[in-house]
Amino acid sequence: MTPISLHVNDATVPFITYTHDGIEYIEFDTSMCIPPEPMVNAMLALELLDTPQKKVVMINHRSPVGLLAKVSDFYDIEVIELEGGKQKLIFSYKEGASNKADLSQKHCAG
Repeated sequence: MTPISLHVNDATVPFITYTHDGIEYIEFDTSMCIPPEPMVNAMLALELLDTPQKKVVMINHRSPVGLLAKVSDFYDIEVIELEGGKQKLIFSYKEGASNKADLSQKHCAG
């Protein structure tokens, strides 16, 4: 599992990709960012989540409430509490739903 840098157009943080147990992971860390950067980067990453063999991993400084409100119906999301109040969110493709997500609005309304 060697992480490889992944270029994502319009991303404001570095993205990496790696494969583990046949699953491709796309990971980024927005824990040092202020809104709207976490939402923007998450939406860009979710655009890459097009098969059940991929997952998106987001590290954030707190729960991204606006993002979750927008996408929770379209992806399976596992939330892991990390030290210092940070969260690790793992987004998985949801068959029959993920392809219907509107990822065009990359900002939060709050």
